[in-house]
This record gives sequence, structure tokens and C-alpha cells, in this order.
Amino acid sequence: MYDDYNEIITIEELAAILRIGMNSAYKLVHSGEISSFRVNNSHRIQRSAVTDFIISRSTSYSRLRRLLSEQCYT
Repeated sequence: MYDDYNEIITIEELAAILRIGMNSAYKLVHSGEISSFRVNNSHRIQRSAVTDFIISRSTSYSRLRRLLSEQCYT
């Protein structure tokens, strides 16, 4: 039962994982780019939401790089 608690992180942990500042972490959560839920007066984030965000960003970045490299050769 308590194993599931390891899958939930705070904004501070999110900032550390992504190596960004606290303001940037809050912006990602408030914009909905990373889904969260509130416990009392603080945000909590599922690790899977962070993983999904990282994957979507890396996919978008590699897609953009591919498009830019294709345009250089046309």
C-alpha cells in the first residue's frame, strides 16, 4: 500500500529532477504541461506525469531537429 507513495513527488522534487528552478516548475504545473493534484495547499505530481512530459519533450525536440536538418538539404 505505501509503495505507491514513492510514485508521488513535490514541486521541489520536480524542479530537482528536471534541473530547473522552482518558478519554472510551478509554471509547468500551472499551465497543465505536467498534471498534478492538490493535497491541502500544496501540489503533488505523479512520477509517471514527469516521465510523460520528458518523453513528449524529447520526441518534439528530435522531430524538430530532423525537420531542420531536412530543410538544410533542400
